[in-house]
Amino acid sequence: MIQTQGASVSPSLPLLDVQALVVGYSKSAVLPAVSFQLFPGQVTSIVGHNGSGKSTLLKTLLGLNPKISGDILFQVDARIGYVPQREAMDPIYPVSVKDLVETGRYGIRGVGKRLTSKDHEVIETSLLATRASHLTRRLFRTLSGGEQQRVLLARALCTEPHLLVLDEPTASMDEKGAKEAMAMTLELAAQQKAAILMVNHFIDLVAEVSDQVILLDRDHQSAKVGKPSELLQGRGRIQS
Repeated sequence: MIQTQGASVSPSLPLLDVQALVVGYSKSAVLPAVSFQLFPGQVTSIVGHNGSGKSTLLKTLLGLNPKISGDILFQVDARIGYVPQREAMDPIYPVSVKDLVETGRYGIRGVGKRLTSKDHEVIETSLLATRASHLTRRLFRTLSGGEQQRVLLARALCTEPHLLVLDEPTASMDEKGAKEAMAMTLELAAQQKAAILMVNHFIDLVAEVSDQVILLDRDHQSAKVGKPSELLQGRGRIQS
């Protein structure tokens, strides 16, 4: 079992508090302002059609894109574990699974600093938890999609996160594979009492596991926040 160590966060306060956030590029908004809060242990899913602004919102929350206006407030000492889309990983660069997962720990230790025995223990525990320990000598690019997803999840868990951010964690998976991958993610997040913020296009799955949904529609300039039962009725799989 993985357990969070070190800095803690208050369970009674928002882990993430977003107020009147406007996102876009070159000071041009792609969506109306959105506000929401995410508390420890909650699951929030961002859904919408292709080009609706899901990735733009997610990257802005992570600080990878500059915001146009509004506030993004994380709890002090909150740690974030990020699981990018597998397609975002350079397929040419010959990085091993071991080296890739270790980069997750450098987010805590600092780039260029020697990893301690505690760091290696966390890395091994993360690999075991995601059933990826037997892959450490393989090159990441040679793995199947499901194996790659488990490795990226292991890397994120190495940060001992309070918040797991996942960008299309079930992309290119069938429904059975998506449910299995999501079940593992939810179980490991629960062990760490971590919240989840994810982009996902499996609406039935989102409705089943989410406490809160952010439904984006760039064409109609809409950004709605609510419960899955309120926003997802009658919707099938959304093409991402």
